[in-house]
Amino acid sequence: MSLTKKDIENIEQQPFKEPPFINSLEGLFQFISKIPFVKKYFQESIGGLHGNIFRHRDNNEYELSTEVALFALEKYRNKKSLCLQDMIHHHWWSFMQLGVESATHTENQMHKDKLIDFANSGIEPFEGYNVAYSYLEFSKWSYLNNDTDTAIKYVKKALKADKTWGEPDFILGWYALLFGMDNAELYLSQAIEKDKGYLLHIINNDICQQHPNIINNLTFKYSDENKNQSE
Repeated sequence: MSLTKKDIENIEQQPFKEPPFINSLEGLFQFISKIPFVKKYFQESIGGLHGNIFRHRDNNEYELSTEVALFALEKYRNKKSLCLQDMIHHHWWSFMQLGVESATHTENQMHKDKLIDFANSGIEPFEGYNVAYSYLEFSKWSYLNNDTDTAIKYVKKALKADKTWGEPDFILGWYALLFGMDNAELYLSQAIEKDKGYLLHIINNDICQQHPNIINNLTFKYSDENKNQSE
């Protein structure tokens, strides 16, 4: 089952308790990981590749972290499992999200294009927060490249992928205001329904401020509810 933004938030709120045997295994892992073929196996495992990506990101080596993510996406894109296909889906799209996060910090258009190609032919279903996050970033990349139609297409994919996350609704509403499309207020309202914090975000946004009637409508509709939540 694909994890939504709400699922991830709920998991993160749960306290983590380290298993009691973890310390006793640490020394064993350090020993066997020095064996060449074992070391290569660990480095190219799902956990090893994740660790490598995080290490490069911590050092601001975003080109390298993107390259590791692309390697992982290529390695695991056709992997099948009768019992663990949901986990493979989750890990593959987590590599996609990490690659997209890294590529956003670079000017390497070739890497960005390759990530988009991988995603469009990626592991189905196209559901979950990792999928939504990736397509929302693709939308932003397309917008910055003045490709309005593709930007809108990708933000709609993001909205469909995770119906609990308000950011795609907000961005689609923002596009609607910017490009003179219909239903801007509807999309912004949907963002607030999913996360009440978007009301303040909308009130303070430069583009939204050019449409005071919409801000007034949304404020009237949701301000009392926000006030009750803060009490």
